[in-house]
Amino acid sequence: MKKIQYIAVFIGFAFLSLNSVNAQSTEETNKIVYKTTVKEAPQKVKESLKDYSGYKISQKASYTKNKKSKTYKFKVEKGNWSHYLLIDESGKIVGIETGEHNKSS
Repeated sequence: MKKIQYIAVFIGFAFLSLNSVNAQSTEETNKIVYKTTVKEAPQKVKESLKDYSGYKISQKASYTKNKKSKTYKFKVEKGNWSHYLLIDESGKIVGIETGEHNKSS
């Protein structure tokens, strides 16, 4: 009888550990990042960048393909601080990534 209890407990732990392994996989890791430049970006995206005329905009950019559209990522700097703008191909700013992206000079 104790052997059956031990087997049941072992199967229970195995089942719980499998659920946590599956929970760690996300679609975010499967996204492919493509390199591009500001010149190659769509016109609507370039028009959205005009709102940041006081910033230094890096000519290098990247984009990821979503199910519906592409999201472009541009690095903008002002002084020692920088952040990344996320703009979809319709020109809408969908996010800003901030953090410790300051220049080390």
